[in-house]
Amino acid sequence: MRIGLRYLVFTVSLLAPLSAHADACVADGDSFVCGEGKGAMRVLADTISPNKQYAVAWRSSAGLPAKGEFPNGDVENLLIRLSDGQVLAKLGSEYWMNGEMRPNRFDFVTAWSPDSRAVIDFANSRWNTDAFGYHRIDGATAESVDLLALVSPALKGKLPAAKRDNYAFRVRDDAPIKLDNGGHARFGVMLYIPKSDPFSYYRVQVDIAGKNGKPAARIVSVQKSGE
Repeated sequence: MRIGLRYLVFTVSLLAPLSAHADACVADGDSFVCGEGKGAMRVLADTISPNKQYAVAWRSSAGLPAKGEFPNGDVENLLIRLSDGQVLAKLGSEYWMNGEMRPNRFDFVTAWSPDSRAVIDFANSRWNTDAFGYHRIDGATAESVDLLALVSPALKGKLPAAKRDNYAFRVRDDAPIKLDNGGHARFGVMLYIPKSDPFSYYRVQVDIAGKNGKPAARIVSVQKSGE
């Protein structure tokens, strides 16, 4: 989701998670840069929630590089609140985008619920999905569920045991994720041997509901599908 940057001014607090220190976010192309030095974060384009209150940002342990340069330090992705920069959750991914530069053959996708209370994100490298999570926002924090740890073993479990380690698991970035306000998620995945055929495609439904005050996910259905 892209938004008109010139109409938005956010005040964001950085850097340590749950910090109350505030720094302004400055529009920079199709993104925002928030804060200075090693505490700076850059919002990833197309990750802003429907209500414009939340987004996913990245930061580097060495600080943000100049636009058009590679990050030097370790990168982490964060779910943040745009009004004050509150870090709600650390994601499992390490994706970055710096102007028109981004990691080669890496992708990062978010899918928000219509009410902006929950988001699913996944990060794909060349062959595999490296991180796949659900995050439910509750005030100044967000509870997370590792969907990769749930779905990948379940699907690979359908393969002969001797062949499972040969297969890559990948959430499809060409099949939109659907996430409703009730925690019902539908998405496409595939299992395949890199540089080899055949590819096996599936449509998966996962329901996420509260359990002992925290979200818990279960697989509702797995259907094999065509390409």
